[in-house]
Amino acid sequence: MTAAVETGTRAKIGLRDVGKVFRVRGTDRPFAAISGVDLDIREGEFLTLVGPSGCGKSTLLDLIGGLTSPSSGEVLLDGAPVGGPGLDRGIVFQQYALFPWRTALANIAFGLEAKGVPRRERADRARHYLDLVGLDGFGDRYPHELSGGMRQRVAIARSLAFDPDVLLMDEPFAALDAQTRESLQEELLHIWEKTRKTVVFITHGIDEAVYLGQRVAVMTARPGRIKQIIDITFDSRAGDLRADPRFGEYRHRIWTLLRDEVAAAQREERSSVD
Repeated sequence: MTAAVETGTRAKIGLRDVGKVFRVRGTDRPFAAISGVDLDIREGEFLTLVGPSGCGKSTLLDLIGGLTSPSSGEVLLDGAPVGGPGLDRGIVFQQYALFPWRTALANIAFGLEAKGVPRRERADRARHYLDLVGLDGFGDRYPHELSGGMRQRVAIARSLAFDPDVLLMDEPFAALDAQTRESLQEELLHIWEKTRKTVVFITHGIDEAVYLGQRVAVMTARPGRIKQIIDITFDSRAGDLRADPRFGEYRHRIWTLLRDEVAAAQREERSSVD
């Protein structure tokens, strides 16, 4: 693996005292998913986000993606408020969400069609990103003919093909087996190094957060806030990072921050059942 790329110093994404409140279904009772979130994500940065179940990680990603609006505060992209979804942001979910009636190549080309890219250019760009994710030769396969890891590669390629500034990833490897997950983690880092996209990656896995992220943002139990941000620095990213003694140190530090939050989330879950 090559050395990590240099990232910009200006904030590509900014969250200013962001809160999101939902209404509990069938009642007027408010449900605060996140509260008072302040976070700057630098241009070209790979930021991973960890926290206990139910802390609002996916809500935060939806807000950046423009899929929902904050109840308080503001979400900024390049200094301007986010007003809704846009082709400047690509989103990859845990579920592959591919069109079953389209081939892998046609799935990748879908966003390019929405942008009005001419047919020949669409095909060329779709093939380029198919090759980028290591699926050259599989363009004519339908989703049901691909493994789970291959389908997730197609989903990543589709999000990259229309050249978004920001890639938002919501536990995209959670449903995969351990070997496939580690392979795709490495592939994703290679893609990031080549494209220099700003990446926000949600995960439950501390190891995954440390392996992928330049910084790891740790969230509190609900309502989610940013508890602390850990800078991840290695002398080199060549070889097996997980064997580096500092990897274990980062993992222990993050788990120490998370332990009380996980316990608090579990207590709240038990009380809601009672």
